[in-house]
Amino acid sequence: MAPREAEMTDAPVEVEIKLTGPARVLKAALADLGRGEQKMTDVVSVYHDTADDRLWRKGFTFRLRDKGGEHILTLKREGQGELARGEWETALDAPAADPGLLPAGAPRGELGVILPEELSERHRTVVRRTKKIVEFGGAVLECSLDAGRIEAGDRRMPVGELELELLKGEPRAVLAAAEMLLSKHALALEPRSKAARGMELAGGAPPAWRKARKPELGPGDTVNRAIARILGETATQIMANIPAAADGRDPEGVHQLRVALRRLRSAFKVFGKAIGAEAERLDERARPVLKALGPARDLDVFLAETLPPVAAAHGEARGLKLLTEAAEARQAAAYAAVRELCAGRELSRLIVKVMLLAEDMAGPGDLSEPLPAFAARVLDKRFRKARKKGRDFETMPTAQRHEVRIAVKKFRYALDFFQSLYPDDSIGPFRESLRALQDDLGRMNDATVAEGLAENLAAGQPEAMVGAALVKGWYTHRLKAVEPHMIAAWNDFRAAAPFWRD
Repeated sequence: MAPREAEMTDAPVEVEIKLTGPARVLKAALADLGRGEQKMTDVVSVYHDTADDRLWRKGFTFRLRDKGGEHILTLKREGQGELARGEWETALDAPAADPGLLPAGAPRGELGVILPEELSERHRTVVRRTKKIVEFGGAVLECSLDAGRIEAGDRRMPVGELELELLKGEPRAVLAAAEMLLSKHALALEPRSKAARGMELAGGAPPAWRKARKPELGPGDTVNRAIARILGETATQIMANIPAAADGRDPEGVHQLRVALRRLRSAFKVFGKAIGAEAERLDERARPVLKALGPARDLDVFLAETLPPVAAAHGEARGLKLLTEAAEARQAAAYAAVRELCAGRELSRLIVKVMLLAEDMAGPGDLSEPLPAFAARVLDKRFRKARKKGRDFETMPTAQRHEVRIAVKKFRYALDFFQSLYPDDSIGPFRESLRALQDDLGRMNDATVAEGLAENLAAGQPEAMVGAALVKGWYTHRLKAVEPHMIAAWNDFRAAAPFWRD
């Protein structure tokens, strides 16, 4: 017999995951979660903020909900891809968007002084919610199927999603339920809250992208706990960047999604032995996803960074115009592929599987090697490999320098994973020399990609081939100009003292 909602206890942290897809598929997925009494309710949620979006900019949403005549006031801490968020709510006798009515324990100090008269509606959601409570994986989940819309002024956005919220038990159960549904149904993760989508709709802005955040590690952490935190942060970054990548208006979305996937693959290489066979299996899943994003990123860079300086130097050259038109057409096709990837379940399954692995690795694990010793061993190995690849750097051809670039990038990812173990004053100078080298190696790579892409885009068009020749000539000259700085940056990096040995 399914537990009754009244038996559940309130918690200040909400743990949930959202899945989206066609209405009939969502309905079938809800049925697959097991038996439970279904309740259908019309829910209207009005999101309030100040005229300058003060609450949103501080990372909060403030919502007044009418659920079948019941009025609920809620403050939530917003996130980007996180499954767990702070939540404080209270039932009201009458609707009132007043922060002073929030329950004890709400972070009023973080909100600052906000008077009720400063608040107004920013957007709202109007949905019909079909809900049931089920037992799954030793936990109790509230499963809510929402169908309706988000409204912001005269703008509308459809809503069709299945929310799995943890009421009792371990967070792993929410992920396991999502993985079960993704394995059976054509669904995908919905990384954004309704509040985030409402703010995008109200402002007409593209979805926000998310950079990697430093995993907080300490010398007392075990290797397994470090793996759990690094994988958890990386999976969160991947999920958070899906909307921006699919939207395509800001090229940083695809870029940050690729960065997150490269970090994930690097983590599997660094921790492969500690994780076991699952690292190799998930790495195999990640490889084609990363590859599929490459064309969109290359074309973004080509159109936004490669062509403009060449065009500025050569005026209205017809060859460059033809090259631009060809690149824009191919970019549109590349982003169609990105949207298909982001809406598909394979990327979502990869994310959920990584999150499940992070949960499984959160235990103490092998205590034989302290984390600082493990980190030093990894950094030593990758530093040696990078320096070995770069022998005779001054005279090596570009193709070999690309191998150096990859080795340096792998070292950089490992350093990023472990950076919180070291004081800023020791890691700072090393990171500066590393950043300078990576910038120059990145320019070298961009030039190589630009030359190949220009020739490919111009194939079969004599006038466009003239434009491709202009691009090649421009970047050949640019690489010659940056050569002395790149060699100096390499020498600085190679001579840098390994601070992790102190």
